Amino acid sequence: FKSFIKNIRSKDLKAAVVTSSNLEKMQNVYKKHPNFKCYFDAILTSEDFDESKPSPDCYLKAAAYFDISPKDCVVFEDSFNGLRSGVASGARVVGLATTNSVAEIQAYTKEVISNYEGFSLLND
Repeated sequence: FKSFIKNIRSKDLKAAVVTSSNLEKMQNVYKKHPNFKCYFDAILTSEDFDESKPSPDCYLKAAAYFDISPKDCVVFEDSFNGLRSGVASGARVVGLATTNSVAEIQAYTKEVISNYEGFSLLND
């Protein structure tokens, strides 16, 4: 993931975390992984949106934060509600087969990866 996100950022693409976790829970992540924030341009937590996943609200707010259309965004998701949310937002959705099987994720999106190794958003 680190190589993947560094590659994205080197191309002047924006990266954000959009999580249903609250700020307090994320503070624990930051304590355990002090460099976590440096990989992203924004981190949106449950306090930043009105409706939780599977509502698309969180991804719509993230796109608005960057002043871009959701159709110009790529969502990486491993949860079913997150996949539903990303698809409903109109973004390109890449399913992460980390906690659920490829077959289960393909019910939501045909683009599925098991890890970021070798995956590219752009033609390099």
